[in-house]
Amino acid sequence: MTRLLITGVALAAGLLVGCGAPAATTAPAAAGPVGTAAPASVEVPPAGTVRLSGDLVTPTDLTIDDLAALPQQTAEVTFGSSQGQQTHSETGPALADVLPVDALAVSADRRNNLLSFAVLAIGADGYSAAVAYGDVSADFGDRGLLLSLVEDGQALERPRLIVPGDVRGGRYVSDVVELRVVRLR
Repeated sequence: MTRLLITGVALAAGLLVGCGAPAATTAPAAAGPVGTAAPASVEVPPAGTVRLSGDLVTPTDLTIDDLAALPQQTAEVTFGSSQGQQTHSETGPALADVLPVDALAVSADRRNNLLSFAVLAIGADGYSAAVAYGDVSADFGDRGLLLSLVEDGQALERPRLIVPGDVRGGRYVSDVVELRVVRLR
């Protein structure tokens, strides 16, 4: 049983780090907080573009204009950071609208299938953080995750993943260039 558990954990970790096509253009990987590992390389799509990749029906690239055309939501968020407590007003599409359920490569024969997916947000500097799709889905956690395009009234050059309710801002990924969907089981 222990060997099976260890193998499952190793497989899940490998899926998070290793899925997707080989990178053609890469940005240097940045060191994240203790306990996190950025991907060895990050394929950086053209400026103003977010790549949707991984376990999707149709991987695609979305421009800032595509993201701005989705319904916009605003969230007031407060979180701790190395610079102290921060409070911001963030506006952008809900992550559930950017990655709707019908975009995921789900299996009809699995119970609560959405709970086996995660979304790895990757920044232009290689920093990354994962969120469970259950936290994105309106059918489960519905935590109001956003891909912010505007912070405190100022347009962002690249989107920022916003995770309302997080005590610390470690999963707030700035300058998002890729959202990689991963099936964990």
